[in-house]
Order: sequence, then C-alpha cells, then structure tokens
Amino acid sequence: MASSTDSEDLYVDVLIVGAGPTGLMAASCLSRCGAAFRTIERHQKQKQIGHANCLQPRTQEVLQMLGLLSAIADKAIRVRENTVYIRESTGKLVRESIGLDTLSPTCFPYSLVVDQGVVADTLEEDLRSRGHVVEYGFDLLDYVLERGNSSLWPVQAYIKNHVSGAVELWHVAYILGCDGEDSTVRQVACIGLEDYGVENVWVVADVSADTTFPDMKRKSVVKSVHGTCIFGPSTEDRVRVITPLTPAFLASMDPNEYSMDSNNSSNHRTRPTTLLRSLQTRINAVLSPWDFNIKGLSWISHYHNTKRLAVHFSDAAQRVFLLGDTCHTHSPLTDQSVNTGLMDAHNLGWKLALVLRGLASPSLLATYEAERRPLAQKLVKFDTKVDQIFCLQPDSPAIYEGFHDFEDGNSITSGCGVQYSPGLLVKEEVRILIKSSQETLKPGKRLLPMTLTRHIDGNEVNLLDEMQSDGRFHLLVFAGETFISPDFASLSMYLASPDSPLTVFSSLRLVDLFLIHTRSHFAVSLADLPDPFPRWPHRVYEDPGGRSYVSVGVNPKFGALVLVRPDGHVAVVTNPDDARGIMEFLKEFLVGTGVGPPDAHISKGHGESMSM
Repeated sequence: MASSTDSEDLYVDVLIVGAGPTGLMAASCLSRCGAAFRTIERHQKQKQIGHANCLQPRTQEVLQMLGLLSAIADKAIRVRENTVYIRESTGKLVRESIGLDTLSPTCFPYSLVVDQGVVADTLEEDLRSRGHVVEYGFDLLDYVLERGNSSLWPVQAYIKNHVSGAVELWHVAYILGCDGEDSTVRQVACIGLEDYGVENVWVVADVSADTTFPDMKRKSVVKSVHGTCIFGPSTEDRVRVITPLTPAFLASMDPNEYSMDSNNSSNHRTRPTTLLRSLQTRINAVLSPWDFNIKGLSWISHYHNTKRLAVHFSDAAQRVFLLGDTCHTHSPLTDQSVNTGLMDAHNLGWKLALVLRGLASPSLLATYEAERRPLAQKLVKFDTKVDQIFCLQPDSPAIYEGFHDFEDGNSITSGCGVQYSPGLLVKEEVRILIKSSQETLKPGKRLLPMTLTRHIDGNEVNLLDEMQSDGRFHLLVFAGETFISPDFASLSMYLASPDSPLTVFSSLRLVDLFLIHTRSHFAVSLADLPDPFPRWPHRVYEDPGGRSYVSVGVNPKFGALVLVRPDGHVAVVTNPDDARGIMEFLKEFLVGTGVGPPDAHISKGHGESMSM
C-alpha cells in the first residue's frame, strides 16, 4: 500500500473509488502485478443479496487465471441450457427451442449463477491475503488535476473520512472510478453519457416457489399474449424472475411499494407489496397451465432499463479512468453488468501496473478505452435490441427474429468472442497460415484453452491454468514437427541470445516462455533441449495427437510463434523465423535494458516487485 512521505501529506499511486466487484477486481489485478493502491468505499460493508448473479464463461476463465474461481464456484450453480416457450394461436404453450447457454469453445460451457456478494467477498478475501484492506467510510468529494505539474502524483483528491468527519487531501497519480451509475468520479471529470434505446421498466425478483414448470432448472424465456417472463435457477433453490411492466400498470402503482430489498431494512414489508402481487399475477397468466406459486421472497425491485455509455472511459490526461457501471449500464436481460465491470478491471489493471513500475510507456493506457469502449457500445446496442424484442406484442414476427439475434450475440455476451482491434497491443498482420474454423489464434481474440501433457511430470493440464495473470506476456513456441529441425535450432539460438525478449526483459520477468510440441514426451529429454528451454522445465508440453494444434489451426509441419498478453488475448501470430518481430513489437511500449520508449513513468518508491 502506498505510504505518505510525512504525517500530513499522503501520496497514493492508484486510488480505487468503490469496492464493488469491479473495484475489488481492479485492486486484485494491481496487487498481483506489484502496484501500490488504496481502495475506498463510502458505505460501510453490508451483505449483498440479489443484484447481478451470473458469471459468463470468459469471466470464469479470467477468475481461473487469477486462482479465484474455485472459491466462487463452490457456492454457485451451473446453468448449461436455455429454452424458449411460445404460446400458439390455439392457446397452447409450447417449447419453441432448447439449446446450449454457451456456444463458444471453453472449459466452462455454462453460466455460473452466484450472489454478487459471494464474488465481492472472494475478491476482498484475496486482497486481505495479500496485505490489503478496503477502507470503508471514506468518500471522494472532489479532485483537481494540476495540469503542468511534473509531480508523479498530480491529482489532488479530497477524501471525506466519515469516521472522524475530517476532509483529507491525498496526492494521487491515478484514479479508477468504480463508484457505479451515479459516479462522483465521472461527474467531476465532466464525462457525459449517451442514452441508448427506450427506457422500459422491468421487475427482477429472487423467489422460492412451488412449481410444475418442467424447465425451471434451465434459463427459460416464456412469451404469451399476457407478456414475457424470464426464469432462471438461482442459489439456495431459488428462482430469478424477470418481467417487463406495462405503462398502464406503472401508472396505477404506489411508488412507495416499488421495491422490497433485503439490503435495506427501511424497505422491509410484513405484507406482500403491490409489486410482488403483480408479479405473481403476471406469472400465473404467462405460465398457465403450469403452476408457479411464490412461497418466499429474497429480493425484489424494479429497474428503469436505461442503457447508457460514457462518451469517454478516461479523462484527456489519462489520469482518471472509468470502469464498470460508471461508464456503461446494462439491463438484467443479458447478464452483463458484473461481467463487463470485471473484464474492464482485468484489461486495465496490468497495463496501469506496468506503467507505474516504469516498465511500460504511458501510451499503453490509451488502449484501455480503445479496446473496452467499442465492446461496451456493441453490448449496449445488443442489450437495447433484446429489450425491445422482449417488450414487443406477442403477434409480432420480429419476436422470432429477435430470438435468433440473441443466439448470434452469444459469442459477445459470453465474452468468448471478444476481439480487440489492431493497435499498440494487437498486431493485425499474421505471417503464417492459420486454418481453423474457430479462429482462436486470431490477433485480438482470447487464447483458447488447451489440454496438454506437462513434460516434467506427465500430468494433464489446461494451458490457462499454467498462465497465471500476474502481468507477464507469454511467448508460445508451437514447434510441432520442427522440433529437431535446423529451423528450431536457429530459433533457440535467437531466444538464448542477448537480443531476445527473454534476455532483454529477464531481470523484469516480463515474458514467459512456453514450448508446445507434438512428439511423445517419453521420447524427449528436457536436458537435451537446446538453450533456453531447459531453463523453463515447467513450461514444456506435449500436445497428444496434435489435438490442440488442430483446434487453434497451427500446421505441425511449420509451427508458429504466438505472443499472448497478460490478460490472455493474442497479441501476435507469426512464423517461427520471426522471433525478432516479436521483440520489435514489445519495444513499442515495454522498457527493458536500453530499449523501449523514453517517456516511461516511474513511480519511485511506490511499487513492489512483481509476484512470481
């Protein structure tokens, strides 16, 4: 944690404002990469019930890379399939379709349903284990960026300590706004919001129920002349129900009975609210002839389904960054809110840590908005379309088109189909033929999980489990059948030379080396491998039968070099004789021994050595 230079002036490298899942994820990523930070939250900690409750497959992959997934999965349930029901003109309710919830190749082909509080608690416990704490009762009131200030901490942040009542001045290098839809950070930065779509109103509730509906363990959309209901299994044998409210019904409601939230004792009711009674009436009409009798309520609320996107995700000086609901809001329909926030934090955390530690140029930070905002815009637009489809009249033919659109958007909503555009961290040119229907070695896309045999002990491992998210780049050598060829020997000589990224960045451990071959590991001795591979004995793998080569589209006869970013996205795909091209790519933004851009920011005394 950053420390003050004297008793009055407090200096903080990164101030994280907001300790929801997004802010905690940012803190977790920074701590793994050796950056100093402080995390504040205006509210005192309280148990969270309800809210976002679905982790998408890509989010699970990232949590696995952070070593946090198992703690969350133990308290979650899996949802692997979804269904769509339509009421026919005869009045009969029929299942129109059934399919997989996730269509992209992944080790986690399902949604993980878990209370948002479990995710937050897991992330906070991870921080505590690393010596960090969330400072509850601290609120950001205002901040001023001193332009032209050559200090490493040019932002003056005014922090209200709700325990002492004092307002403190903190000198800050960077601020991460993770303080939600009504963000103070965004408002002070004067960053506007763009509105998308019609503002429909939806009821969301977690209930326990006696039901005869046969697909309650699947995510189900039920559409009838009486409206639309979405059902999904939740933890503790509960069901999450989502349904839109009509304008006529909203006009008849008492605003004081809009919500019953277990997180706020002032909203507790001893009798069913108008909202809950109306929800039961809607379910009865939509789901008939099946029964669905609510017998218990954990949480219920209504949402004005406003979808907004910040005009920018950072200020012009690249000192203040917006993440999660602070810069984009989503409806509960596509299960995106907590997922996009976690992925925003994962995208920015390692970049900011490298800059703070003087290992990368500040130009790296501009890639956060360049990569995350177009994706958020795409998701918000898709969310808007789905919202409109579900609120259509039941006889509209666009309903059926909308369900197909929902399937087409699965690769984006699951996170597995995200592809960042070419730029500083993504090299568009691919200097080798990649032949795969999955296109998993396409620059900008995430690396597909691969099952390999680890050479040193013969254990079967998943490559993503071997690539921990700690700020390092990963250089993958797909040697294939070139394993004992002159070309492989030439590649090895370069990788062991003083000019290779392994050597230039060796003291910083910024690049990991992985060797993946297709020969039997019984026939190859690690000691017989050319330098530098014997120095990486735990990073040599056999691909039995070449299955992973086929899945990622690499021809074993030619092999490939692949550079993977710390967040698991592919940066460069090239042929084995272009290792120098990898080095030239890294030199554009990394700082090694006498290489790289000259304008790297070095936070003296406020970083730690990278965790190994």
